[in-house]
Amino acid sequence: MKTPPFSRRHFLKAASLTLPLSAVSATQLTAAPNARASGSTRTGRGYWDKKTRLAISMWDFSWLTASHPGGAYEDLERRVAEAKERGYNTLRVDCFPSRVLEAESPFEKNWEPGADLPIWGQRSVTFTCNVRKKVAQLAEYCRKHGLWLGLDSWDKGHMFGSLPGNIGGDAKPFAESDEERQFTRYAQIWVKALKLLREDGVLERAVWIAPMNEVPHFAGGHLASLANLRVQPKNEGETKLSKNQKEDAVYRRINHWMGEAIKAEVAREKIPLSYSSLGAENYAQRLTDIYDVVDIHFMPDVILDAQEQKAMTAARHGVKSFHFAEMAKFDLKAFSTVWDAACRKHYPAMLNRARDYHQSALQRLTLPSGKTLDAIITESFGPCFWPDHPLVSWDWYKHYNGDALRVVAAMDFKGSSLSNYAEPLFTLWQDPAWHWTGNAYFLSAS
Repeated sequence: MKTPPFSRRHFLKAASLTLPLSAVSATQLTAAPNARASGSTRTGRGYWDKKTRLAISMWDFSWLTASHPGGAYEDLERRVAEAKERGYNTLRVDCFPSRVLEAESPFEKNWEPGADLPIWGQRSVTFTCNVRKKVAQLAEYCRKHGLWLGLDSWDKGHMFGSLPGNIGGDAKPFAESDEERQFTRYAQIWVKALKLLREDGVLERAVWIAPMNEVPHFAGGHLASLANLRVQPKNEGETKLSKNQKEDAVYRRINHWMGEAIKAEVAREKIPLSYSSLGAENYAQRLTDIYDVVDIHFMPDVILDAQEQKAMTAARHGVKSFHFAEMAKFDLKAFSTVWDAACRKHYPAMLNRARDYHQSALQRLTLPSGKTLDAIITESFGPCFWPDHPLVSWDWYKHYNGDALRVVAAMDFKGSSLSNYAEPLFTLWQDPAWHWTGNAYFLSAS
């Protein structure tokens, strides 16, 4: 007997995921759902004092680096207004703490329009700017259009002072005996920047502060204390949970060193301190009570069987790594065909994987003190790297990301992004209805 073809409609009906999209109006999209503020206890669907979930668009560091003439964010206010139109109420951004302290910051060209695949942080010209003024401008536009800001930092090389040039530069590894000095110094840079951002009204829009994007991504390759434990560097898409208690203790130390001074500085504003994860982690064992939020990242690739793996290898022309420059070497049409077919074939398994991962994450949020952290999702739902090119279809990617969001909408997450590519850099931004319907569902779910 043949198995009937899988239907997204049947899946959603069977999953009983809250209310249908047809019941959502434009008024409901911007209104708060019936939930009370969460404080630091995971009760209801509201995020802290906002009385609503956060619908998050991850603008990362690109909002600044592509704000030059001709860049995707050149008309920054228009982009903020577009985010609101697409149903987002929060932008996750790098606020460049170390560059806020500079009078002028240089950024060199790293991207050729029409020749290179779209990338995060793309800069089609070399330019300089006053970052403090840019961050203040972004906050003012968010105030005008009713959006909040999640304040993060990707610029680790600049923050640690080992590579003061362009964003994306890495920091030098340092010895175990030097870790406390390095991370407390890192925190003090944040504190100096936060004082200025307070003067500029930026903190009025802040819904969290995350000291460092994807802490394990940096720590695994730069801390001697982890290298001595033979902990291998990790990358996006990690779904296997480590049970190394000594590893967790290292993260607990550095996260506290990074966060303690920041937490004290924004105590008057009561801005939550967020931990930016990389994958499956023992979150509660890696944090102290100064933290309030865990930012869950989930970006595994499509599931492939042996035959599909062989076809994908052929489409990738022997290229082993997934980065934008390498992906340009793929047979992109073949890649798209294989990816879409695999996604459709393994669709129930992929959604089950997303469900199981996020349910498991919610079980690891209670600190030894008994404090329960709130959970948000800002990088989702996979894969991390995707070639935005006319030969590559977005269809099954959009099905998967949209339905994965609907799966987690039934869980106690205080906020979520819809996709790692849901920003003006990518052509996915040109489908406003897809963004709006996903965010409407997530905000209205209860």
